[in-house]
Amino acid sequence: MLEMTPSEADPDLRSRMVSAEHTIQSNTQRITAIESWQRQRDIDSARHDEKWNAMEARIDTRFSGLESSVGDIKNALSRINWLIIGGIIAGIVAFLFTGGFAMG
Repeated sequence: MLEMTPSEADPDLRSRMVSAEHTIQSNTQRITAIESWQRQRDIDSARHDEKWNAMEARIDTRFSGLESSVGDIKNALSRINWLIIGGIIAGIVAFLFTGGFAMG
């Protein structure tokens, strides 16, 4: 077989080393860009989480207020129902005391 002498192999070896160095530099730039993108995504994700948590807190506060308002409305309607029922009963009792169904 043909074997190259060290002086004949040098140009091939140098070109391969230069190519390897360019590849390494290219990969380093790509990794740096990916790391930068990842940091930006982490920051964006943290901002999104903060906004979501703040929105949940506002919603919880609003629902607490709505629950108390609904409770107040429920109590008012209950009182109105009792007043209507009491008025009907009082009318029946007054009707009976004034003679009611007596024919006379």
